Amino acid sequence: MRFEIYGRNLGAMPIAYCIALLLFVWQPVFAQSQGTTTQSIIRYNSIHHPVVASGGMVVSQNEAASEVGRRILLDGGNAVDAAVAMGFALAVTLPRAGNLGGSGFMLVHQSDASDSEDVVALDFRSTAPMAARSADFIDADGEVRYEELTYGARAPGVPGTVAGLEEAWKRFGSLSWEDVLAPAIELAENGIEVSGDLAYALAEALTVMADYPSSMAAYAKPDGTAYAAGETLIQSDLAWSLREIGEHGADAFYRGAVAEKIYGYMEQNGGLISAEDLANYRVRERRAIATDYRDHRVVTMPPSSVGGLALLQMLNVLGHYDMASLPQGSAASMHLLAETMKQANANRREGIGDIDFVEVPIAGILSESIAREMAASIDPDRATPVAEISPIDAYPHESRDTTHLSVVDDEGNAVSLTYTLGYSFGSGLVIPGTGIILDNQMRNFSIRDPDIHANRIEPGKRVVSTMTPTMVFDEDDQLFLVTGTPGGSRIHNVILQLIVNTVDYGLNIAEATHAPRIYQAWREPELGVERGVSADSLRLLEAMGHEIEIQQTMGSTQSIMLSEGLLYGAADPRRPGAAALGID
Repeated sequence: MRFEIYGRNLGAMPIAYCIALLLFVWQPVFAQSQGTTTQSIIRYNSIHHPVVASGGMVVSQNEAASEVGRRILLDGGNAVDAAVAMGFALAVTLPRAGNLGGSGFMLVHQSDASDSEDVVALDFRSTAPMAARSADFIDADGEVRYEELTYGARAPGVPGTVAGLEEAWKRFGSLSWEDVLAPAIELAENGIEVSGDLAYALAEALTVMADYPSSMAAYAKPDGTAYAAGETLIQSDLAWSLREIGEHGADAFYRGAVAEKIYGYMEQNGGLISAEDLANYRVRERRAIATDYRDHRVVTMPPSSVGGLALLQMLNVLGHYDMASLPQGSAASMHLLAETMKQANANRREGIGDIDFVEVPIAGILSESIAREMAASIDPDRATPVAEISPIDAYPHESRDTTHLSVVDDEGNAVSLTYTLGYSFGSGLVIPGTGIILDNQMRNFSIRDPDIHANRIEPGKRVVSTMTPTMVFDEDDQLFLVTGTPGGSRIHNVILQLIVNTVDYGLNIAEATHAPRIYQAWREPELGVERGVSADSLRLLEAMGHEIEIQQTMGSTQSIMLSEGLLYGAADPRRPGAAALGID
């Protein structure tokens, strides 16, 4: 290529060199386009940058699963196809949280829907087996047998994931069921390369799995040692289960060959899940709950999610304050967030359960009168001791290991999906011949005081959860944000901070994701803080009466922001291997 500049012939030059020279000559123009003055170096306003695309975006905690979703979109699938394929793939690539033997929640927004009120909320939470009774988990001294609720054959609830993913695909999918299952089957059959993070997680899990030969067969090497990073993990039994589901749908899991292996093991090993429990499992469509925050509409899951109610209640309280006037990351801003969390976390403990079994005063919990009462009780200068916080009765006002993925396709269809095994690797039990880990959701029922608690065990009842898949719509009722996170009791608090960071502080989705987080519980006095918060801010918070405790990272948001025709994806760096992948 011959090149001439400023009237001078520079002769033959490589194309790459020509491009570099052009960029150098036109640096002032590019600098101006970035909102800076003409200068010799291009500068940017943001330290953290999201992935940008126009034709679709997938974000998950695992890059291989994100690549599955991206491939589905490229093959003509829609957001639901991609989300379902990613859900099955994560059961292979992220076995500590991705699952077939767990449960979750999904929000679906169709681009042709009239407004945010048309968001579909699918509840595929685990249910209590018919044989489950609280008294069976309490010993002669009145102590709860938590070990039995946590590990082994009596810990799992009736799983909902396979039914939930199939229900979403049946209603909204566009590709064939076989095409959606194929990537997960391929990953299980051909094997995945064990990452450093997976090697660490498996090594930790083997101390529990050692009690179950089938679990060791699935996740340990033949000599009983843990897989090392770089080695290949082949999951032949899981591939068989996925093929059965691919050929026969969810019926394979709930009534067919897979079901037979599950209830057969339970019958022989003192488990609670029966053939009837599996055959009777049903997904529930719920009416999504929402609140207005500033000029945005925040939509999330209703009970059996307690996290959704807590998130919206906190936003209602913060709506009484001018958050934008308090600098992001300042002591004043974090103090207000912490005091709001403290009260909402107290309220979420009372009177909330499966709405098929108990009446939950949703309108009361989200009422303006409660929000006003909570906001008025906050001292802007002092932390209220947790001992002084009491739940507010909503009736008079009536009128940790989990994973999340977000998808938006080129038509604007969107999915926010959070699902879980409970603990990392759930109950630790893999059903022989299936490769399927079952969850340990029975421990999330309220075992003590079963006669009065809304979350007590009842046959067929869904256990409450803090999982909070969320969508935010802008002032024109256009989709603005799709997000969610794992994190147990921290879930709704993490999402709160992400929304405040984007809506109040105008941060891009990568900046909002990377910003340090805090967490304030109800009963524990410590204000949990991630590393990275200003030392000066911490000193000011301590002076206000907060008991600061530097804690491990909080949550793992997987988010997509929509603005001016573009998609901005941000995978949370708090979990190794997360990835946002876009399509142009």
